[in-house]
Amino acid sequence: MIRMLSVVLFAFLVVFGFQTSVSADDHGEPPVEELEQQFNDLMNLETNDDGEVVNYDSKDRLEEEFKSIMVAPLADDYLDTYFYEENDKLYIEEMDGPYQLQTDQNYDLEKVSDSQYTLTQEGENQLRGEYTLTSDYSYEAGKWVFADRMDRVDDEGGSLPDTATSNPAMMAIGGMVTVLGAGLFLGRRKVE
Repeated sequence: MIRMLSVVLFAFLVVFGFQTSVSADDHGEPPVEELEQQFNDLMNLETNDDGEVVNYDSKDRLEEEFKSIMVAPLADDYLDTYFYEENDKLYIEEMDGPYQLQTDQNYDLEKVSDSQYTLTQEGENQLRGEYTLTSDYSYEAGKWVFADRMDRVDDEGGSLPDTATSNPAMMAIGGMVTVLGAGLFLGRRKVE
């Protein structure tokens, strides 16, 4: 019975990708200004008079660029929110874009771990009022990328959903408890 539970638990961990960091190398701080510039360049693409994006003809091509500076779920969220395709052409949605980091103003960059940092900047916009920009950076595949990026206006919520998991360890523990319960239930049924 215990052996079966161990196998089930191991399979659960493998399937759901629960893994620990192999090394705790210090990767230095993320290149905040460089990543912000790349992000701003992608959010402010050149368009023609019809609003068609000039240098990209599809979301797929643009997706590669976004995924080079941010995690996949965040890239997908930006693409779905700010871009659309019509008649085999790529367009930018007509809407206010996300807040930009003001690199000439103060911001806080907090080290969460050797491979995670959180940036916070308070600001004010004439149209939307006071806001807080929060960017999470993660060191993945040998480089720093955005793990999450949100702006909150007057405590009304963010313009983009938080794509980071709230606590992966708790999710894994909950999954293990579920698997353990299922194993005990099945084991009890065989005994009776």
